[in-house]
Amino acid sequence: MSSGKFASITAGLLARKGEGQPWTQGTAQEPPRVPLAWRNEGPVEVRNDMRNEPPIAVLSAPPSAPPSILRSEPRPAPASEPPPPPPIKDKSCAVRMTMHDFERLGIVAVKDGVSRQKVLKDAVARFLDGKAREYGCACLGNSFGACEGNCSEA
Repeated sequence: MSSGKFASITAGLLARKGEGQPWTQGTAQEPPRVPLAWRNEGPVEVRNDMRNEPPIAVLSAPPSAPPSILRSEPRPAPASEPPPPPPIKDKSCAVRMTMHDFERLGIVAVKDGVSRQKVLKDAVARFLDGKAREYGCACLGNSFGACEGNCSEA
């Protein structure tokens, strides 16, 4: 197949949004128009017949509520409570494993009816609880207790 010749797209063929006009073939050449974004329309002129007139007052309807209700009395500021702390998000950790171990993890997850993520989280929690008992350190336990400083003894 032979490819025909096509004109390349130039800036003269493109139009910005709102500036598109129908193409008329064979009409007289118009001078190029400045894009809308670059036009300077100048300051807005006030009509000559409106210059010397005073501004028109706007009438408002009478209030429907008695003035005692409309009058604002100072109220004590509400006690500002601190906003609740943001929820604690789980941190992420990537674990690399062989395809065989990944499949085994998937099988265990299906048999337990949970996700692979849950199986791994439970396994890590059991491991850390065992290490907390082994080292006898409160900072490794789930109780979030104060560290007793005996972490390095074991």
